[in-house]
Amino acid sequence: MAGLSGLKKKTEEISEQDQLVESFISGAEKRVKDLEISQKKFVRCTFSLNEELSQLIDELIVKSNNARVNRSSIVRIALESLAGQTPEEFQNLINKNSK
Repeated sequence: MAGLSGLKKKTEEISEQDQLVESFISGAEKRVKDLEISQKKFVRCTFSLNEELSQLIDELIVKSNNARVNRSSIVRIALESLAGQTPEEFQNLINKNSK
């Protein structure tokens, strides 16, 4: 296969744009590897919602104006917010919504 050896780029002929691309790719690989090291443990849970609550979660996602917010994060934020209430406030919510 003579003549095909000239198809590869020589290392000294790498353009500035190609160097930027290589730098971007190697940086992305590093960031992905850093994400894989996460020590967070997640437990998958299944629960049912009525259509109104499901739509409310979707509306809250849009209202957050953040691309990283998903349904799980909305539920987590709501639970953390409830946990931060005083026992009296929480009891009032339970009584109000259990009717």
